[in-house]
Amino acid sequence: MDRIILASTSPRRRQILDQLRIPFLVFTEEMDENRFSSQRRRIRSLVMLISRNKAQAAATHFSNGLVLGADTVVFFNRKVLGQPGSADDARKYLRMLSGNTHQVFSGITILNTADGILYSSFSCTSVRFRRLSEKQISSYIERGEWSGKAGGYAIQGEAALFVEGIIGSFYNVMGLPVEELYRLLSKYDYFSSDGKYFPIRRV
Repeated sequence: MDRIILASTSPRRRQILDQLRIPFLVFTEEMDENRFSSQRRRIRSLVMLISRNKAQAAATHFSNGLVLGADTVVFFNRKVLGQPGSADDARKYLRMLSGNTHQVFSGITILNTADGILYSSFSCTSVRFRRLSEKQISSYIERGEWSGKAGGYAIQGEAALFVEGIIGSFYNVMGLPVEELYRLLSKYDYFSSDGKYFPIRRV
């Protein structure tokens, strides 16, 4: 398989692609995601919009190749919980999620830079947290795992102990729903030995 262009610096997304043995290179453009937060959109439309913008921004630097853009948020009580800006924000998020069920939404886009054709999709997973004590929350915050994580936690890390159950894709909660990734890449015959090839060429 040829490499894809991952328009994300997320270590979790890199880990998932490595696990799937999908070769990739990382290339991102700076983008202010907050400019989308004021738009009145359904959450699934919002994450797909941001994933498309990430893919399109990176695609301008390549004349050939498949670009993968993704965006993940935690959604609870009609509020979007993105990456906490501070330990206090993360503490607030975990207090909100404690003893409750929240949803994790990911938008994903695959863009072919050769012709500009793209496909976008989304995934939603429900996650149930057990009730957390203040001591548990403080210990987790002190270890710093919350940093850079939507909702202030990482399900693949120590926060796995907080989870009573999930409905939907586990990998979606990590930040890259592999089910949708496979479906979208298959539109390009990416996994077919006699399918198309997408060597990466920069502009």
